[in-house]
Amino acid sequence: MSKTESVTVSAVSTEFSASRNWFLALGVISTLLGAAAIVFPLVAALTIELLIGWILVISGISGLIHAWRAGRWHGFHFSLVSSLFALGLGMLLLLFPRSGILSLALLVAFFFIITGIMRIMTAWRLRALKGWTWLLVSGIMPLVLAVLILMLWPEAAGWVIGVLLGIDLLFSGITLILLSTATRT
Repeated sequence: MSKTESVTVSAVSTEFSASRNWFLALGVISTLLGAAAIVFPLVAALTIELLIGWILVISGISGLIHAWRAGRWHGFHFSLVSSLFALGLGMLLLLFPRSGILSLALLVAFFFIITGIMRIMTAWRLRALKGWTWLLVSGIMPLVLAVLILMLWPEAAGWVIGVLLGIDLLFSGITLILLSTATRT
């Protein structure tokens, strides 16, 4: 390991230790939310789907207001089309939640693939840090969950979103708790 890498790991370790209580609090909250999503998977899936629908509707309306108020400018057409797309997609999610949950299951699989890869890359970069293997495990889990979603889709999309997001939140929370206790000085 080069001197630059050890300085970086040392700096990360110091920064992590300084924010240890925040990581611990986030870990506890993530663990509790994960447990709730596992116990009530259909409620969690519907809540997530509706929340995304409302976010897109609000974003679309805000974008349309912006496009109308800003008037003609170089990006007007792009802004108008993307705002209409967000509004339309949000309305579809709100009007057809079952179809939204099916689509969302595929998006969650994609999210888990990206999240898993990013966590594994972060774990590899922090491998000199005590407890880095927990971060590695936290990166492998979403990849496993993505494979499960793709294997069970579409039959189990209704419960798979809540349960698998719950598992991911649970593992992320436990990882943050373990890392926060591993960096005590």
